Amino acid sequence: MIPSWAAGWYGERFGRRECVLARGRPDKSLARFERIALVLSGGGALGAYQAGAYAALEKCGVRPNWIAGTAIGAINAAIVAGNSPHDRIAKMRQFWRELSKDATTRRPRGPAWWARSAFANFLGAAPRAASAQAPSDEPVISAACLRALIAETVDFERINSGAIRVIFGALNLTTGAETFFDNDRHVLTPDHVMAGTPLPGLPPIAIDDQFFGGSAIVVSALEDARPADTLCFAVDGYDPIPGPHGGISRTAREIAAMRRTHDLRRRIALLGERVPAALRGEIDIRRCLSEASTTTMTILHLVHEVNAADFAVKMNDFSASAVTRRWRAGESDIATSLAHPRWLAPPPRLSGIVVHEVRGGLAAPPH
Repeated sequence: MIPSWAAGWYGERFGRRECVLARGRPDKSLARFERIALVLSGGGALGAYQAGAYAALEKCGVRPNWIAGTAIGAINAAIVAGNSPHDRIAKMRQFWRELSKDATTRRPRGPAWWARSAFANFLGAAPRAASAQAPSDEPVISAACLRALIAETVDFERINSGAIRVIFGALNLTTGAETFFDNDRHVLTPDHVMAGTPLPGLPPIAIDDQFFGGSAIVVSALEDARPADTLCFAVDGYDPIPGPHGGISRTAREIAAMRRTHDLRRRIALLGERVPAALRGEIDIRRCLSEASTTTMTILHLVHEVNAADFAVKMNDFSASAVTRRWRAGESDIATSLAHPRWLAPPPRLSGIVVHEVRGGLAAPPH
């Protein structure tokens, strides 16, 4: 949460910027949202799905003013925030075209190597000791080549200008804690983008004498954002279906925790409307009402892959055909989300957060 002493300055600086960007959106169904958030997770080659999703948003005139990313999602986020709107799709295509070409021209690897490396990278957000490193095998492209490709497609001066709020997530290998690098508090560089290990097999990144490697759950960064009516596109290349027959959905688990908190704050606000003015000055009541919030959040959770079968191979399939297929899937799922007649409507009165999902191209009931 933002400290009370900083709330005025913070709201003035970022609130004005987000509001201006919000007014620039042509779609009336989006007018009530002050913040448009884009949250991009890891998944290696599945990140092409995120690229297609953003391309569809741009074509629809939906431009995020708050972006968070980790692993391959950090690179996609950097490309969006580090370019002018009319250059973003072209730069995104350039990055994925060059990555596909470089990755597929290197010597092929066996399924066992992909399974070890991809699985270790995907589970990177779980706390672990510094000695628990990803496999030391050579990655699909070298760190130097990836860094050069990022430099070609991202303008870090634009990112650090603060025009868009940008957050990159990574795992601190010394402490096992998730760390968020924010352009409000840090001067972001390619090191911060690569700290989340965008591709399996890349070495850890040293930042301020600490080593980072592995992804974070970046949707949780919204908890530290200034309260505002928010539309969040949480785009995952892979996220297993929650439940006994699926897996442990990292993003869905974090969203559920956020929802409990926001629903409680919403209900405190509604109860506060019934508290007599004479009682509002009592210290216990005042403390309780200080946790209230009337803002709401609509989360559109888009997931490309829900099946763990051959996940490691899919995560490392950078072929042109696979990249194109995933890009188109991302475009299609965004179109499905924005076309739904009720998904952008205000949440129920008692709800602080409402979640809608598209998994594997299929829309799920709201929850």
